[in-house]
Amino acid sequence: MNRLQNCMEELVKFTLLSHVNQTLDFDLGLSLEFCSGLLKQEPNDNAVSRSAGVDFDYGSPEGVPLYPLYKRLASALYCSVNQRVFCKTCEVVGLINEDDFSKQREKEWSGLLLDKGSGLVNILEAVDFELHVQEHFFSLIKDGVKTVEGRCAVGDYNRIGSGAMILLNKCMLLEVQCVRQYALFSEMLEAESLQKVLPGVQTIEEGVQIYRKFYVEEKERSNGVLAICVSKMPAQPYISLASILSGLSYWGIQSLLGLAHTAGTMSNALPPPRSSLLSSFMFPFKPNVKSSTLTHGARALAKHANRTSDKYWGIFNGSDSDKNRLAMDVIGHLIAHCCWLNLHIVPPHGIVFELRVADGYGARWSKDGKKFIGFLEPYMEDGHSKGLKH
Repeated sequence: MNRLQNCMEELVKFTLLSHVNQTLDFDLGLSLEFCSGLLKQEPNDNAVSRSAGVDFDYGSPEGVPLYPLYKRLASALYCSVNQRVFCKTCEVVGLINEDDFSKQREKEWSGLLLDKGSGLVNILEAVDFELHVQEHFFSLIKDGVKTVEGRCAVGDYNRIGSGAMILLNKCMLLEVQCVRQYALFSEMLEAESLQKVLPGVQTIEEGVQIYRKFYVEEKERSNGVLAICVSKMPAQPYISLASILSGLSYWGIQSLLGLAHTAGTMSNALPPPRSSLLSSFMFPFKPNVKSSTLTHGARALAKHANRTSDKYWGIFNGSDSDKNRLAMDVIGHLIAHCCWLNLHIVPPHGIVFELRVADGYGARWSKDGKKFIGFLEPYMEDGHSKGLKH
């Protein structure tokens, strides 16, 4: 399981990227847009949170998932395979009921993860050695063009022999056909053929210079070099993972990311980045009035500050700066500790991104997070007739 934990993130990334590039040789049944969204980087997440004065624990599995989303997905997949049960992170909050079909789907997903997950674990347990090559050469090995890997004969490389299983770049399984030893890289390149060792390289001298980036000449001469002849195995860890992702489909992947499913949930939507949520929250309420520095978030909080008897939202008073600071503390807590997320249709706003913490308080944005809609009280029966007092 340790190898699975170490490899899962790279394995998920490679599988999704191969699907986007249409080189996977397996139909995930997921749109390219959805998979691209899982891979999308969000460099502004850290910058925006720092400028907002919000201190997030970026190692925490709680809250709105950080971008790139595939990392949260990989963590949840590892947890599910390791525990042999579907590990969703969304909790039931207050009077909000998930789709009745969800429990049945979770049983099916648990069965899928037990079956396909065991197959993935078995593949990785057969690994004897791990190697890493540059992306260009990785693609050539994957396509069967490059069949010989050259290494200096040092350390564990000397233990590699015929029949050994090599995990390449944490996601592709190779079998060693044979290992031949030479005194120099130039001798190896001449004997094994440039096209098998370094496809695309025109001369042996050019090939030697590529190895010189990794090994000085003295190390090469004192240890010798190895030509490790490999072939790609039929059973691949990324294909096993692809079958899991295909079986989970949109709904299962959303659930692993912490999204709930209720009436009106969008089946192929992904949560917006934290940077978008914070940026729209901090946008000035009256941008054209120089004397007003109140943010949209603080203005929204003013409507809720007196709705709870326990002062859940804090004491809303003081200057605009004080109110903005309180609002930022509140939204930072909600984003970091929410346990219920949803992308669903809410009239009259249309599709919204909604989050709630365990006691039911929450907030809403537009589906892309670029417009803050407002804060939310816990669901309660006849809430409006009670004046929404909690």
